[in-house]
Amino acid sequence: MLNATLSKFGYPESLIKSYDYWHVLLRPGQVTLGSLILICKEDVFQYADISEEALKEQKQVVSHIESVLKKRFNFSKINYLMLMMVDPVVHFHVIPRYEHPVSFCEKQFEDRHWPKPPVLSETIELDDIYTAELTSTLKADFALLSENTTVTTKKYRRMYTSGCFDIFHQGHLNILKKTKALCDYLIVGVSTDELIVKSKGRPPLIPFEERISILESNRFVDEVIPQIDKNKQKVVDEYNIDAISVGSDWKGKYPSVTCEMVYFDYTPNVSSTVLKRKL
Repeated sequence: MLNATLSKFGYPESLIKSYDYWHVLLRPGQVTLGSLILICKEDVFQYADISEEALKEQKQVVSHIESVLKKRFNFSKINYLMLMMVDPVVHFHVIPRYEHPVSFCEKQFEDRHWPKPPVLSETIELDDIYTAELTSTLKADFALLSENTTVTTKKYRRMYTSGCFDIFHQGHLNILKKTKALCDYLIVGVSTDELIVKSKGRPPLIPFEERISILESNRFVDEVIPQIDKNKQKVVDEYNIDAISVGSDWKGKYPSVTCEMVYFDYTPNVSSTVLKRKL
C-alpha cells in the first residue's frame, strides 16, 4: 500500500527530501505554490500506530518544511490536511496559504480561496519544465537547510556516489566509508528498477524501495535520492556537489562533470555479479 501511495504522488520524480521515517514530496497537483505531501515511510494506516521514532522525527521535518516554505515563498498560513480515505497510508497534504500573490520564476500565483479552506480539486496549471524547476529549487533549499554548518577540516563539503546496490556487500560499504571520510555530507543515488532494466536488460533482485531503505539506514550516508537517469551533471547542479566518488574502473569512462572526481579501488573478489552467480 505504501508503494502504491508513493507512486500516486509521483515518487520518485517528486521526491524533495527523504528522512529516516518520512518522505517529503512535491504534490503533483499544486493547490497553492509549494504544496507538498508528507508521507510516513512506515506501512501503517492509523496515525496512532506510527513509531515513537517517527513521531519524534516528524517535529523536525515539519520545522524544515515551514522554514523552507517561509524563506522561499513567505506564506501567510500553512494547512496540514490528513486525508486517509482513498489513500490509507499515514500522510499529510501540506498546503501553504497566501494572503497576497507570490512570485516564482517571473510568474505570480494567487491563493484563490484565501482565507477560506483550500479546494484540493482546483490546482495550478504548471508545465513539466516549471514543475521540474520548482522541484529542484525546493530540493536545494532542503539540502542546504539540513547541512551541518560548523567548521570542518574535511576536504569536501558535499559528495555524491551512486549505484544499483542490488545485494549490498562489503565493497559498497568500503566506498561509502571512504567517501564519507572525505566529506561533511554524503548523498547517494540509488538506481530505480526502471533504470536498471534499461541499462542492464534485466530487473534487480532487490526492489527499489528495499535498496533505498538499506542505504538510508547506513550511518555513513546523509541523504539518499533516486537515480532515474545517467545525467550526473544535473545532480551536481541541483545538490551543489563538490566531488563524486566512483570505482577506479570508471577512469576515462565516467560522464563529464564540472566537479572533482575521486576514484577508489574496488574491494578484491567482491561484486554483486559474483554474489548473484553464487546464488
